Amino acid sequence: MSNTRKRRGGTRVSQLRPLEAMPLHGIAENLYSLQQDLVTARKIQGRLLPPKPEFAGYDFEVYYQPAGEVGGDFYDFLPMDDGRMGLLVADASGKGLAGALLMVEARAMIRAMASVSASPREILAGVNRVLLRDLEKGRFVTACYGLLDPERRTLTVANAGHTPLLLCREADKTLVQLQPTGPILGVVPDAKFSAALVEETATLRPGDRFLLFSDGVSELMNPVNEEFGMDRLTTWMGVNAHLWSEDAVRSLSDTLEHHRAGQMQSDDITILTGRLDP
Repeated sequence: MSNTRKRRGGTRVSQLRPLEAMPLHGIAENLYSLQQDLVTARKIQGRLLPPKPEFAGYDFEVYYQPAGEVGGDFYDFLPMDDGRMGLLVADASGKGLAGALLMVEARAMIRAMASVSASPREILAGVNRVLLRDLEKGRFVTACYGLLDPERRTLTVANAGHTPLLLCREADKTLVQLQPTGPILGVVPDAKFSAALVEETATLRPGDRFLLFSDGVSELMNPVNEEFGMDRLTTWMGVNAHLWSEDAVRSLSDTLEHHRAGQMQSDDITILTGRLDP
């Protein structure tokens, strides 16, 4: 082979190397930038989720663990001027940033509706009207909204396609599932949604515990693809409802981790619980 051909061959190789390296460098930069954006998004989302409230006569605790850097689950405490308090656990469809962005929108809508109405049914119906206009096909939100009245010692619940609210009676250790009928948010036309959505009210007695949660709890998988399930959750509730809320949440989160046994968490986990002081 001539020296000329050797030089040409060498030139071609030397030119290919930087061309191959440049796209990889760009991909690495984009991945790093995306990771930083997700870290920032998680911090912002964390600031949107409130701490447990100090509420006379009640002991609260919350737990939130997204499956990724950010999640579509959210919870809220909404104090009313008359001393009542709204309690919310909701789940926006989509994973990662898509779910988180819908979570932010839905949270803002629920807070806005709660500023003009205390009724769980009216709040969710108002949110549904707005989401019908805003959401693209296939996107939706599920929500369980409860109104806690400390004077009457009642909890009024409306449920838009969400998991039930569990109530454990301290006096006789009975377990009640509050899951009044209601479609998911953002899918069913306004009139049909309002007609299908109902409220249910339970009276609370000293020592009673209530639990709101997302389906990331009941549907948590273990390595052999068994869901944690409602049976395990209600069994746990019956045994541990008497604990202080902080201890109860620690116990439930440890129980979920034991069930998961190293399996990747595929959905966000949200727990909100409270107990009327004994």
